[in-house]
Amino acid sequence: MAPEHRALPDTWPRLSKFVLSACAASVAELVTFPLDLTKTRLQIQGEAALKRIGEGGSAVPYRGMVRTAIGIVQEEGILKLWQGATPAVYRHIVYSGVRMVAYEQLRDSPLGKGEQKTFPLWKAVVGGMAAGAIGQFFASPTDLVKVQMQMEGKRRLEGKPP
Repeated sequence: MAPEHRALPDTWPRLSKFVLSACAASVAELVTFPLDLTKTRLQIQGEAALKRIGEGGSAVPYRGMVRTAIGIVQEEGILKLWQGATPAVYRHIVYSGVRMVAYEQLRDSPLGKGEQKTFPLWKAVVGGMAAGAIGQFFASPTDLVKVQMQMEGKRRLEGKPP
C-alpha cells in the first residue's frame, strides 16, 4: 500500500505564513549578521577618525571587511561577530512577518483583485510597497538597539562606558 500524501491547503492561515516567513528571515539574518557588524564598524571607524583628526589625532586606516572581521575576532572574540544579533532577529521577525501577512491581506482583499479575480502588476507593486512600509514602521525601533549593541564591544575596548 502506497503512503498517503497530504497536500498543503491552498490558503494557509495567516499565522502559519507569519511564522514561516519569520523563521526564514531569522536564519538569513543570523547567517549574514557578521557582514552587517563589520559594515557598521567600518562606518563608525570613519566617523571616529574624523573626530580624532579634529582633536589633533591621527586617522585609523580602513582595514576592509575581511581584516575588520579578523580584527574583531582577535580583539574581542569570535562570538562578538554576532554582537547585536538579538534585536536584528527580532526586527526580521516583526518586519518579515508583518510584511508577508499585510501583503497577503492586501492581495486577498476586495480592493486587490479585479473583476477576473486576478492581481494586476500595478496593484502587486503598490501592495508590496505598502506592506513593506507597514513592516518597516513596526520594526524600525529595533535598528537603533542593534547598532548600539554592535558598538558596545568597541566602546569597551576604547575604555568608554557601554
